Amino acid sequence: MSDWFQSGLGREILTQQLALAQPLIEGLFGYHLMQASVARQVDFAVCSRINHRFRLSPCVDGGGAALAEFEQLPLPSESIDVVVLHHLLDFSPHPHQVLREAARVMIPGGHMVLIGFNPFSLLGLARVFRSSSPYQRGNQLRAARVEDWMNLLDLQAGPVERGFFRLPLQQADLLARTAWMERMGSRCHLPWGGFYIIVARKEVARMRTIKINWRGEKKPALRAVPSSPRVAARDRHQKR
Repeated sequence: MSDWFQSGLGREILTQQLALAQPLIEGLFGYHLMQASVARQVDFAVCSRINHRFRLSPCVDGGGAALAEFEQLPLPSESIDVVVLHHLLDFSPHPHQVLREAARVMIPGGHMVLIGFNPFSLLGLARVFRSSSPYQRGNQLRAARVEDWMNLLDLQAGPVERGFFRLPLQQADLLARTAWMERMGSRCHLPWGGFYIIVARKEVARMRTIKINWRGEKKPALRAVPSSPRVAARDRHQKR
């Protein structure tokens, strides 16, 4: 995928992804930011205001600070404020587990920025014609399916950003001629963009403390609760 992102089509898609994702990441705050990408030449966190930013890579030549298995992240739970996943779910044999691990290391109230390819797009339809491009070999997960996974992991997804509404052409001049498709898709918020960006916030249910006035005249009644329905029935029989 790193070599493909250096092609004409790959560079155009990567440029649009950076243009859409960087303003979103710039508005997120915290102490620690982790990013992971299938492309070694991209840095989505360069605009972030978070001081401690690091990168983990799924492959040896990924250019990350460390090589890691994203199905088992070597990070403590609830330790990362912002997690950026760039097409990591698209090319993982266990995408749900990767998402689960990313959610585990996020702090309550932390954010995840996830970028993936949209199978229901002009870019995704090339798979029907048995294209040999590397991006067609991925899982091709729908944004709605990823959002369902996020809900199960207490991740509240926001509005989905989409980009690249053009034909998947490698020639730069032909891509330039289809710029009107990009403007129309962005203006009308069409659902068939070639890629999507989901920003999700980790929501954790909190316990509310109930205060009891122990100094009042009426004291709270405390009574034993039977451990099972069978014990409760036995107690009622003995009282008779």
